[in-house]
Amino acid sequence: MKRYLLLASLPLVILIAADTQVTQPSSTNFLGSAETNSQQMIQQGRQIFRFDTFGDEAFWGDQLRLHETVNKLPPSAALQLGLKVDSDALPPAVVQAIKNGSVNLNDPAVTRLLVRLNAVLGVVGFFKPDGTLRSVGLTCAVCHSTVDDSLAPGIGHRIDGVANRDLNVGAIAASVPNLQPVVTRLKVQPGVN
Repeated sequence: MKRYLLLASLPLVILIAADTQVTQPSSTNFLGSAETNSQQMIQQGRQIFRFDTFGDEAFWGDQLRLHETVNKLPPSAALQLGLKVDSDALPPAVVQAIKNGSVNLNDPAVTRLLVRLNAVLGVVGFFKPDGTLRSVGLTCAVCHSTVDDSLAPGIGHRIDGVANRDLNVGAIAASVPNLQPVVTRLKVQPGVN
C-alpha cells in the first residue's frame, strides 16, 4: 500500500517541481557572468591583436631602424606601400579634412600624427619629446587587417582578421636603413648565389 501511495504522489511532485521555477543568478561575485567574461576576453584579444608588438620594436626599431624611414615617409607613400588607415581612430576634424582634400598627404608629419593616433593599422610608434619617432613596432594587424576604403583608397573602417593583400612587405623591408640583421639571421652572403 505504501508503494502505491508513493507512486501515486510522484506525478504530483513532478508537477509541483515543474511549476516551480528554479532560478540561478546570472553572475556571482566570485566568477562573474559568462557573458561578461567572454566580452572582456574578446576586448582583451582585440586590444592585443591591434596594439601589442610583443616587444618587436627591438627588431624593427632598434636593429632595422624602420622608424627612421617612417619619420620621413609621407602618407601618400605609406598608402602606396599598402599600409591602411583606420578612419574610426581619427578625430572628426581630420576625417572632414581628408574628405575636403585639405590634408597634405605629402607631409611626413601627417604620417607621424596618424601613427600617434593609432590609426595606421598594425604600426605602433614610440615617440621622442620632439614628436619624431624613436622606434616602431608592428602588430598582428599590419598583415591581418584591412579597411573598407570608405573614406579614400586605403582609408576607412577597419576590418580585422582579413589579409591586407595590398601590403608590400618587400618594399617596406627594403626601405629600412639597416638590413644587416636580416642578412645575419638568414645567413646570406652578399654577392654569392
